[in-house]
Amino acid sequence: MTREEKMKIYRRRQAALLICIGAVVVVLIVLLVIIFVSKDSEPIKDPDSLSIVQSDEVSKTEEIPVDGGNSQSQGSLYFAEKEITIKVGESYTARVINETGSGGGYIWESSNSSVATVDGGIITGQSLGSCDITVKISATDKSAQLRVYVESEETEGEHEISEENGLTYIDGILIANKTYSLPADYDPGINEEALEAFNEMASDAAAEGLNIYISSDYRSYYDQERIYNNYVAEDGQEVADTYSSRPGHSDHQTGLAFDLNSIDDSFGYTPESDWVAANAHKYGFIIRFPEGKEEYTGYKYEPWHIRYLGIDKATEVYESGLSLEEFLGIDSEYKD
Repeated sequence: MTREEKMKIYRRRQAALLICIGAVVVVLIVLLVIIFVSKDSEPIKDPDSLSIVQSDEVSKTEEIPVDGGNSQSQGSLYFAEKEITIKVGESYTARVINETGSGGGYIWESSNSSVATVDGGIITGQSLGSCDITVKISATDKSAQLRVYVESEETEGEHEISEENGLTYIDGILIANKTYSLPADYDPGINEEALEAFNEMASDAAAEGLNIYISSDYRSYYDQERIYNNYVAEDGQEVADTYSSRPGHSDHQTGLAFDLNSIDDSFGYTPESDWVAANAHKYGFIIRFPEGKEEYTGYKYEPWHIRYLGIDKATEVYESGLSLEEFLGIDSEYKD
């Protein structure tokens, strides 16, 4: 083969190689273009639509202000806590979770306003005890309940406090005064143990030539309501409150209190009064409203009004020289 023929073959091979390289380059360019175009053509999510989803997710657990608010999600209405404990005079702002989607106003209600009141979601402790606070969305059937326990700031940690069916016990003593009330339907009648103790006391007094008898014993809520209203009509509420209890706050409704003999100041000048003051604790009684203790008991001195506590407790109170309120570390003041 001549040199010229060899050169022709070499040139053809060189041209074929260049063509192959060029084809590969073209293919690579085409692939790159396809990938780039495909990536740029993916649908872009609307940022606004993303924020709406996020807003809906947040609204499911967002606390709704007590003055009412809107929620976009569907569900129930409930309080952030199942129950709370506050002190007398302390306020707490309820936290409500609204998943109903309703923007209606809230309606608030207390099952016992003498224990705790509620105003626009602000719960305030009034007296020792417990009650339920209910919130409803107006024009719907949606509602929620919060259990509220109210403690006395004076007695917390110092005395044993319990509440049963609206009755308040401190160190086992049923309390009824201007701060602590009894339910209207609490109707125990005369306590038989207290009556038996009184009869024993009266018998022993009679053996000493003294005549002690019960002139007034148990009074129902409605009996006390009638008596109190009569006194208010005669003397006005401010004066009546110094010697008569409002309904639900009377010691007589406990069935453990007795008024003796004349039920007036004249009893305090009799030998019977002196004997009762010195000996009542031996039978389980105390003078419920002692002389000079008006600022603690909330009532004027009543030497004729005795209250049964049981011998041990009555002796402790008697020997302390304190009123029952002082002894238990509680107050006796109406909240309005």
